[in-house]
Amino acid sequence: MTKPLSISTLPLLSDSVSKPNYDLEATGCGIVHIGPGAFHRAHQAYYTEKALAYGGDWRIHGVSMRSASLKEALSTQDNLYALCIVDNEPETHIIGSIKTLSTLANDREDIVAALVNKQTKIVTLTVTEKGYCLNAQGHLDTDHPDIKADLVTPETPVSAVGLIVQALAQRKQAGYADITIISCDNVSDNGKKLQKAVTEFANKTDESLGQWISENIAFPCTMVDSITPATEDSFKANVAAELGLTDNWPIQREAFTQWVVEDNFSGPRPAWDKVGVTFTHDVSFFEKAKLRILNGTHSTLAYIGLLLGKETVFDAMRTPAIKQLIQTMLKEEIVPSLSSDNENADSGTQDFDLNAYAQDIVKRYENKHIRHLLSQIAWDGSQKIPFRILDTVRDNLKAKRNIDLLCSAVAAWCLFVNNKARLNETITDPLDSMLRATAKSVDFQAIELAKKLLSLETMFAELSVNTTFKEKVLEKVNQLLNILSHENSNEGQQGSAPTTLTESSLDSLKGTA
Repeated sequence: MTKPLSISTLPLLSDSVSKPNYDLEATGCGIVHIGPGAFHRAHQAYYTEKALAYGGDWRIHGVSMRSASLKEALSTQDNLYALCIVDNEPETHIIGSIKTLSTLANDREDIVAALVNKQTKIVTLTVTEKGYCLNAQGHLDTDHPDIKADLVTPETPVSAVGLIVQALAQRKQAGYADITIISCDNVSDNGKKLQKAVTEFANKTDESLGQWISENIAFPCTMVDSITPATEDSFKANVAAELGLTDNWPIQREAFTQWVVEDNFSGPRPAWDKVGVTFTHDVSFFEKAKLRILNGTHSTLAYIGLLLGKETVFDAMRTPAIKQLIQTMLKEEIVPSLSSDNENADSGTQDFDLNAYAQDIVKRYENKHIRHLLSQIAWDGSQKIPFRILDTVRDNLKAKRNIDLLCSAVAAWCLFVNNKARLNETITDPLDSMLRATAKSVDFQAIELAKKLLSLETMFAELSVNTTFKEKVLEKVNQLLNILSHENSNEGQQGSAPTTLTESSLDSLKGTA
């Protein structure tokens, strides 16, 4: 039987595998991370691993808000795991930066103690867009079930926001203000939004606490970037074969990685600046470019790709028509929405080449070594589309620029919802029940469903009453239905996704500027 990866088995690994070069047992925690999913383990934990070589007690206490899966998987491995850089020149790193893993349901007291501990100087979060519990207007959503519950029983919070406020209240009493709260999610102005959620929650329980947080605690904005596919059984088997040891939950990502952090801290930090993290006074342009160029096209690929029967990003990009659509979307609708911002940005961002970044994104999507499932990217569409697509739509409408392909992405999401609902399949989205019920209420008629979805103020805000936008999306729903119908009839496969697609098939979606 193969031995598990652990501190005691590290010497068995080959020299080609990078291993922790600091004292794992002696190095303490200085960071609490809420939401230690795949991206965190491939990104922030990786940067922290490299920074630990420069000293300091900066290991991580990972906190899972709900699932115990990761804690159970890594408990026999001393929380070590393999990070595989999947590229033409692959690398394997054993990451030891996560010292402790806890789950809120079983370890609540330990988690609060870690957050309040004087040695904890940083809290990082990857809880996805929905974890911030903000409404469409950017305020704390007091109708959110978790927020409702936490306001009634703040001593046993179930939301990340409530947990942070509980810990900060105790740190205020102890006089420990030297802590920085860092959002690492793909949300524009993520630090400001997290700060707003936390201070608004605090003000509802104790206004003096809200004021103390506003005056003492830093919430820097960040931009994070690295494509991190889900871990599949075949990947686990490959890792075990390479290591000669069992790893219950290895992680993979592409070679490209980027972390831009606003230089705004309440206390000390690891030597992240020595290991590739960019510190700047203004993150907004970096994050905006990433959200629109990478995340916006990622979501577009997911919904259009799934509609056309594709499984992964690489599969979708091998289809010339889809690749051309993405390139046109970048060139004509997304990059122009950012160009004026770049011209007006400070000197730290003016050298950021938008066109080169967009071209690099296309190349990254064509990495044959990365198996990034479109179904995974499609998760939480109702939460992601507002940040990834709709803000670009708003800017383009104001500037009278083209929105055809942006609206095609929204139309493809509407059809994605309809298809999942018609098959009675769960949609991985906080609005799952409502989305499927809405589709059923219109007897799965795509156009009627799109009309209802576009009227959701919680998702579309003022665009829910914007005639130009709504008419354009409905036009794209019709065009996508016609494309599917035409391609399927040519193949004699009515009702299924087409297996071939010509560039001219999607050409009608491009519209005119």
